Amino acid sequence: MISKWMTKKSFLVVISFILTMALFVYASESSPSRQSATVSIQTTSNTIGNVPVYVDMDSQLYTVTGLPESVTLRIEGSSSSLLAVTGNASYRVKTPNLNELGTGKHMITLQVTGLPSGVKGTVSPETVEIIIEKKATVELPVSVNVNRSNLPGAYKNGQALVSPARVTISGPESLINQVENVSATVTVPENTKTDYITSVVVQAMDATGKPLALKVEPEQVQVRVPITTNSKKVPLVLTTTGSAGSQYTYQLKSDIKEVTILGAQEVLDRLTAIPVVVDVSQITKTTTQTVKLTLPTGVDSVTPENISVEVVVTPTTTQTTETTQTTRQ
Repeated sequence: MISKWMTKKSFLVVISFILTMALFVYASESSPSRQSATVSIQTTSNTIGNVPVYVDMDSQLYTVTGLPESVTLRIEGSSSSLLAVTGNASYRVKTPNLNELGTGKHMITLQVTGLPSGVKGTVSPETVEIIIEKKATVELPVSVNVNRSNLPGAYKNGQALVSPARVTISGPESLINQVENVSATVTVPENTKTDYITSVVVQAMDATGKPLALKVEPEQVQVRVPITTNSKKVPLVLTTTGSAGSQYTYQLKSDIKEVTILGAQEVLDRLTAIPVVVDVSQITKTTTQTVKLTLPTGVDSVTPENISVEVVVTPTTTQTTETTQTTRQ
């Protein structure tokens, strides 16, 4: 009875369905995707600016122009990977081996190295045009230009002294051949009255006075600008102005016979004396006054600035006669 039932088609269909479901459940429970949660990896990006460019080249033999000093680097990857990159700065943007290219004009592609697996780096700009030249080196003297516009008229600058007197200039042959002079410009500060010492940047200039992009060693030199004065000793000429009356005569005396004046040389050359004018309109007896000397136009200073002048007052003969006659009456 049972054997007949088991041979029926409907029985076989039911058994097959049950076995299929059992296999499906088993497969579902043993699948790795069921045993662990699905992890979704998100990609992010970051931009790093002012990344220096490393030059792969023998700098003793060649120079290169046209390379940017820095570039922008865009990195893409997982957040943890980007954090590691920016944290340890193991990346580098560099040129290919320029020694293999030789002199001339070349278009190169900048490379990114040091990024971990799974992180992509993109450089901007990625391709640049460069010029490779042989390196030249020369040693040249330094000339000093002194701007003395701030000096008082009485002061002048002497021959500037520079140390070191010669510097080394290096760079592309094409620029080295354009060097006309190597100069350092010094501006003397306002009202400088003693020797001025300073450090000045040295520049290599072409025939038009334009600075050339060359390396100067040392970059700065020490300059000493001697400051001297234009001075001259001149006599004093004592004169009076005004009068207390015709009954008095005046004589001026001073122990100071000459003074030292400072000023522009052309002014000093024209001066032969310094006038000293004493007002005697209120003086009726011998007295001593302190007189402040007046600076002539173009004179910066005078030493001494003040002098003592004795005003000797003498009554006239007429006054003496009148006094005598009055007394007799």
